[in-house]
Amino acid sequence: MFANGRKTIGLFIFNPHEDYEGEVIRTASVRARQLGYNLAVFSNYGAFGITGNAHEIGEMMIFDLPYYEKFAGIILAIDTFSIPEACEQVLNYIRNDCSCPVVSLRKQIDGFNNILIREGNSMQEITRHIIEVHGKKDIAFMSGPEDREDAQARLASFRSVMEEYGYPIGEHRIFYGDFWRGKGKEACDWFSYDGNFPQAIVCANDYMAYAIADELFERGVRVPEDVLVTGYDGLNEGRRYDPKLTTAGINFRRMAEKAVDLIDEHQEDAGVEELYVEPELVLRRSCGCMDTSDICTNGPKRSLHKSVISNMNLEMQFSFMTIDLSGVKKINELHQVVTKYIYNLENFQHYYICLRDDIEEKKDVFTGYTERMHVRVAVRDRQDLGEVDIPFDRHTLLPAELTGEDPQCYLFLPIHYRESGYGYEAYCFGGEDRYGKTYGRWNISIGNTIYNINVYNRMNDLIDQLENMYIQDVLTGLYNRRGFENFVRGQFEEAKEKRHMVCVIGIDMDGLKPVNDIYGHHEGDSALCAVAYAIREASVLKQISARIGGDEFEVFFPCRDEAAVDEWVTAFEDSLVKYNQKSGKPYEVHASYGYRIGIPAGEDTLESYMKESDDLMYKNKIENKRRRNEALR
Repeated sequence: MFANGRKTIGLFIFNPHEDYEGEVIRTASVRARQLGYNLAVFSNYGAFGITGNAHEIGEMMIFDLPYYEKFAGIILAIDTFSIPEACEQVLNYIRNDCSCPVVSLRKQIDGFNNILIREGNSMQEITRHIIEVHGKKDIAFMSGPEDREDAQARLASFRSVMEEYGYPIGEHRIFYGDFWRGKGKEACDWFSYDGNFPQAIVCANDYMAYAIADELFERGVRVPEDVLVTGYDGLNEGRRYDPKLTTAGINFRRMAEKAVDLIDEHQEDAGVEELYVEPELVLRRSCGCMDTSDICTNGPKRSLHKSVISNMNLEMQFSFMTIDLSGVKKINELHQVVTKYIYNLENFQHYYICLRDDIEEKKDVFTGYTERMHVRVAVRDRQDLGEVDIPFDRHTLLPAELTGEDPQCYLFLPIHYRESGYGYEAYCFGGEDRYGKTYGRWNISIGNTIYNINVYNRMNDLIDQLENMYIQDVLTGLYNRRGFENFVRGQFEEAKEKRHMVCVIGIDMDGLKPVNDIYGHHEGDSALCAVAYAIREASVLKQISARIGGDEFEVFFPCRDEAAVDEWVTAFEDSLVKYNQKSGKPYEVHASYGYRIGIPAGEDTLESYMKESDDLMYKNKIENKRRRNEALR
């Protein structure tokens, strides 16, 4: 994996833009580099809306990308997976294909190395602090999902302390949340069912604490003056939040660093270890305590202002990027827009878009990854490499010519539209920690653009087919009358202007009605196709041919003299003779023709040339019928 000959560690994690996930990626990249390993991070932005939808199928495709047997080690952050099926998918790959050390962060998995959080003590400390220091008795708890082990452990710790102090937990004082920001309103409705809020709300993680505090603010309830709120995890956002969040801080950097160390230590053996990290209580203003950093608020306010301005700029940039991408009609045009806006991604060093081998085929759905992939957008050392198409074997993740000899660290994100997978993005960040923030909106815009390119090309094909149906005779494949006139009229007028000679030939199949009446219309159709084939076989440069009626055909072509027309007629007649000799049909196919040759001038029109050729053709048709009747006597 990678083409530099170094061992590669795989890190599987969702939502790389979030605080915890970012800390893990950042620290793992630094430690892997120090020990001489490549780090390949496989990630996505997870579930949107209800689970099981087509978007989630596309998100999960990134975990089909690597060859698991080639990893020197794997780090799993399973508790970040917001798509349950993805967890099963990755674990199946690992158990079936891997023989390397595997480390699970924050979730115990049998047979793997586990780095876990010692849940009990810190949650107990938070609850005791609320009781002993702030004198609160009516305390509510916002737990995580009921089926999560970490949520169960944190709730059990809360219950044990409340029981220890003899404080009852009311019916509406436990609420099961989502470990995210989505249930703040629902939780506050539950806690205030009788019109009264509890004195304090202890939350099982920081995200739910932010959601609770935001909802309390919307309802005119002050934190911490009216209700104390605490979190758990110690995310960086808690230092910037107002009021700053009391929480249990966990050293995620240490967890990620130790995960890489365990992989390195167990390269030569199959031993597994279970290590624990002890969270530390971090007291801040949301529980009524004064953090020393609260004394001066200018720094956090300036930081918040800077963040707001930066986000406003990104919103505007990505909006214009979406507008520009809507004008991209071909894959090779994609880099022109991407490289215009790529510099909004802070600290990136290299950026590549890798697409399937068959990406320009016109399909309804693309599934998975092809064995050969192609880099179609390349920004190396922050410089656009222009229009590129670099093929490579999927197992190397990137082409050898784009892979350095030093330890590589890349973040891979899927490019897809719903369940249709097109490829993946590859990010490499500069700086000491080789990590930067990515954006789901950016990623989705790229996938939508490739979908639109595919739709645009398929629509053009359908339009071409409709146009062909509009101007083409379905039976013979020649043009119909409309197509003939559309294409010939311009050439006829050009010949008139430039004084070039042209020929118009009118052709009529002889005896179509008897063939239909005696042998059936399918044989009549076969005979008409034989005439069309003879017209094609006699074809010359710039010839335009059409079936303009039931048994009527028309041919136009520029010519040098009448001898050229004689050659055409001979070739046409020879083709019909050969057909009749080989067909084995109980009837012969014959045709009559007439032609008008000349340099159009004055009042000449295409219609006048067609009429003259048809008049001659009908005279010949009568004569041919007379001769064939005589031959039968």
